[in-house]
Amino acid sequence: MKQISLGAGIVNYPMPIALIGTVRDGRANFMTAAWFSMVSYQPARIAVSLGGHLTSDSIQEAGVFSICIPSANRLADVDYCGMVSGRKADKSEVFTVFTGKTGAPMAEECLLNVECRLSHMDVNGMDTTYIGDIVDIYADRSVLTDGKVNLASLNPLILSQQETKYYTLAGEADRAWSAGRRHR
Repeated sequence: MKQISLGAGIVNYPMPIALIGTVRDGRANFMTAAWFSMVSYQPARIAVSLGGHLTSDSIQEAGVFSICIPSANRLADVDYCGMVSGRKADKSEVFTVFTGKTGAPMAEECLLNVECRLSHMDVNGMDTTYIGDIVDIYADRSVLTDGKVNLASLNPLILSQQETKYYTLAGEADRAWSAGRRHR
């Protein structure tokens, strides 16, 4: 097989979907985002890259945010939160809001929520990456197996940005950091 150059641009790889929870004027706001990732094991840090959104302003002002992982059964609500700006619509009632230690809003309907305190920001062209210290992680009991999050039970949404389609997990293929041992 021959590799074909596609040029510089957005890489089409599976991106899990999250709701970024912030508070503005005492009201919760949720924005759909796919550009997030773990960035440090110790200290535990996660990052999200955003353009000029209400969510960006809110993170900078409050210094806290959440990354809430929705299940596929909430697709319509999640997509709505990505289509409509918090500057134009009150999205505080789309989900049942709870807070943890920092006051960052999280969504009960999301079966996995990560509470963050802003560590620092990095401007990257048109976007800003917000790096958050993970303060706590909250998981619904329904997605836990032996105290760990079971991805099949979580049933997360995955974005194919170039196709502009959402996907779900089709099932388990093999164990990470184990399957490679069989390579010859």
